[in-house]
Amino acid sequence: MDKKNQSEFTAYFKRNFWRTSSFTSGFLLMLCDCVTIMLSIGISFFIINFINHSWINFRSFYTYGIYLPPILAVFYAAGLYPGFVLPPEDEVKKFSICTFFAFVGIALSIKVEDADDKIPLMVALILATPFASLMLPLGREIARHQFGKHKWYGVPAVIYESGKSGMFITERLMKRPDFGYKPAIIIDSKADGISVLNGIPVYPPSVEIFEEIKKRGIKVAILCDYEPDITDINSYYRYTIQIPKIQDTNTITMNVRDFGGILGFSSTHNLTKGFGLLLKRAVDLFILLLSSPVTVPVIAVVAAIVKLTSEGPVFYGHKRIGKNGKEFKCWKFRSMVVNADKMLDKILAENPDMRAEWERDRKFTNDPRVTKIGKILRKTSIDELPQFFNILVGEMSFVGPRPVTTPELTKYGHKKDFILSVQPGLSGMWQISGRSDTGYEERITLDSYYIQNWSIWLDLWIICKTIYVVIKGKGAY
Repeated sequence: MDKKNQSEFTAYFKRNFWRTSSFTSGFLLMLCDCVTIMLSIGISFFIINFINHSWINFRSFYTYGIYLPPILAVFYAAGLYPGFVLPPEDEVKKFSICTFFAFVGIALSIKVEDADDKIPLMVALILATPFASLMLPLGREIARHQFGKHKWYGVPAVIYESGKSGMFITERLMKRPDFGYKPAIIIDSKADGISVLNGIPVYPPSVEIFEEIKKRGIKVAILCDYEPDITDINSYYRYTIQIPKIQDTNTITMNVRDFGGILGFSSTHNLTKGFGLLLKRAVDLFILLLSSPVTVPVIAVVAAIVKLTSEGPVFYGHKRIGKNGKEFKCWKFRSMVVNADKMLDKILAENPDMRAEWERDRKFTNDPRVTKIGKILRKTSIDELPQFFNILVGEMSFVGPRPVTTPELTKYGHKKDFILSVQPGLSGMWQISGRSDTGYEERITLDSYYIQNWSIWLDLWIICKTIYVVIKGKGAY
């Protein structure tokens, strides 16, 4: 690296990266967690106060801010900071367990006090646990997406690759700055010289560039099938992440097994376990019961609007393929005109561009068959509320792979039986990752990830993320 290239790299790095430490990012997420914790306590105090004004003083929840430092210390010990690329289900699990023990501990400390209102206070604090368990990961998700827009969030990372083997992860990190790791430089062992890829400098490995990286203080290295010796890399960087280009095993539930000095890795398909299925069904029924005071009136009102604004039935049952290939009717509010099938045949026959879109995605970005009210229902996802009935009778779950039509099965190839081995869901990894903006290949990958990594914590995270996605309306049409 000559002086000109060195000065250009220095200017580029200072222009794009604020600092190499994750302290700022972790501290900001910590402040976000503080707000969410106090909000959770405030909601629970409000509920108890609403039931009986004499039981508790709603405004007294502010005084429990004194417990924030020990709660945050527990979060830190659990590995929740700086909070980069944590598996979502692991994050939800840690938040749930940590907040449970923290709030129960505070409640028990109140029990030994000599106070008249200690029982309502204890109940309020324990009631804050489920609110915090759901709101903390949701609050973080929103915060990370907002923070990721600024250069002070995240840390620079060096991508090590051999012949563009790391391009897939580089593009993913650039697309998702909320992940926290921002590509600062690419070291390609097969590069002929210095070049630029999407604004990121690409260098062949050399002593000079390695010294420049050290001088900048970059602490993260991401290795993507990097072929040269990595002894120096392992000895310098504080954090090294190995990412194989071929993601055959996309499960995070692996455990190490020791066969007398020979290491093996085991994973479990939890959705084949009776207890796991029972727990998932119990959560579905609990959510149905909990949401019924809101969903039942909404369904009644929307049904009346659909009936009054267009001719035809209120509900539409579309044939879908469920668990183990069993066919069922997936219910929705009718959002199309009554002769939608005939219109589809005409569109496919007369419009090659729309036919190509239909063959690729099985839907249109701007569907002329959708009614005015239907567009609103689809944009807000309210059209899918009748699927609560499918969940009630056990044909669907709140979370799972999206139920497919018979023609769609050909797109799943050898993954067909694997995807159909579990209950389809109202929401899932595909729906929270862009929904209609994602193609089938990514959809299959996301559904496979869900099945391989299922846990009750992953379901809770997806439910939280679904709320965020529905509010934004991204990918819904």
